[in-house]
Amino acid sequence: ALKENKFCWNCTVCESGFVAEPSGHRASDLWALGCIIYQMISGLPPFRASTEFLTFQKILKMDYEFPEGFPSDAKDLVEKLLVLDHTKRLGASDEGDMYESIRKHPFFEGIDWDNVWEQTPPTISPYLPGGTFEEEYRVPDHLEPGLGKNQLIRLWEFDLSTSRG
Repeated sequence: ALKENKFCWNCTVCESGFVAEPSGHRASDLWALGCIIYQMISGLPPFRASTEFLTFQKILKMDYEFPEGFPSDAKDLVEKLLVLDHTKRLGASDEGDMYESIRKHPFFEGIDWDNVWEQTPPTISPYLPGGTFEEEYRVPDHLEPGLGKNQLIRLWEFDLSTSRG
């Protein structure tokens, strides 16, 4: 059997299994997805500490909290992705590569997966933990949400508009 070795490029998204025994499996991507969703909503990674060593300790202990105001559907999804046992993560036992259990999660309600690249991205509305800022947060005028067709082709290395699912 071919064993694939992987490197965790960012300790804030490394899964607990990677810290203990760095071997790659597809459920590692599910862990990273949970970390990315958490960070996209809160503005911070779920596991934070002053050093990488202490960050890894937090990962191994599953020591993280959700900030006040974190959306409940997003919290539920993140909790189902950040699971120590990689076989129990949402999507880990899905057949094929479409991750139907994740696509059907309430967090993704309203997403037309067959035409996702054609959908209008949501407006940028940053989540500000705590809400104690005196000034109103303003998104710069030149920013546009989402990725254009060329960026998606470059990111995924193929053109989704020609893909048949």
